[in-house]
Order: sequence, then structure tokens, then C-alpha cells
Amino acid sequence: MIQMIIQYEVKQNLLGQYQEAIHRISAMLPDFEANMFSCSQSGQRNVFIESFFVPTEAHYHAMKKMRLSRDHSVFGMLEDFVPGGLERIGFMAIKQKR
Repeated sequence: MIQMIIQYEVKQNLLGQYQEAIHRISAMLPDFEANMFSCSQSGQRNVFIESFFVPTEAHYHAMKKMRLSRDHSVFGMLEDFVPGGLERIGFMAIKQKR
């Protein structure tokens, strides 16, 4: 199992719309075998950290690719919320011991 951690800043003036978008994103993650989703705001202003688990490294890489796709109907929504766009999103994977 892989813990996937995603970090990004959200534009101050779009925080309300971001909350709607993250709700849609979290609702569809189980379709990609991702579970135990959480999203929290870090101590830094408007920096958000998502965390969830996927079953394999292949799932991690596929999810990362989708999350960076401007063309994805849901994940691409973050393009407008993140200063500098999707390429400013940071990803990390932590392999969990079985």
C-alpha cells in the first residue's frame, strides 16, 4: 500500500470554490481504489495537503498523471485554483510496510 501525499497552494480569492472542487475530487477517489482521504490546511497560509492510500506504485503513478492533467474533468479543475497551475503541485509517496 502506498500513502500518496499531495501539497499545493490555493489562491486566496478562490478558497470557497476550491472547497467545492475538493469535495468533488474526494468523492471520486474511491473509483481509482484510493481510500482514507483527508485534506487539511497547513500552518502556511492557503497551503493544502491531501493524503490518501492507493494499493500499488502503479496506482500512484497513474493517479499522479491524472492529477496533473488539465484535460481531466474533475482533477483539471485545480488548474485555476493553484498559483502557477497544476505543475506547481507537489507529490510524495510513502510505501507502507505490510
